[in-house]
Amino acid sequence: MAVEPIIPISEAVSTAIRGGATPTTNSSFGDWLAIQVKELDQQIQSSELQVRQLAAGQTDNLHHIMTSLEKAKLSFELTLQVRNKLLEGYQEIMRMQI
Repeated sequence: MAVEPIIPISEAVSTAIRGGATPTTNSSFGDWLAIQVKELDQQIQSSELQVRQLAAGQTDNLHHIMTSLEKAKLSFELTLQVRNKLLEGYQEIMRMQI
């Protein structure tokens, strides 16, 4: 009987949010970050497309479009804050004396 490693909570939460795709045990933080940035880009592009469709008169569901825009905005702000914290951590490590 093989014993599988316990996945970190952050991976389990992001897996649940993404829709149940199983994470690989060899994935790195850089891979995860690249996936998150790609998903953010897709959200923003989708929101922009919906706004263009509204302007062209192809759709009239303003509530859905505003919800999509707000979701993209919050995702971008979260990504920006994560980047800021990572940068602060890197700068703090660089200030350490050996």
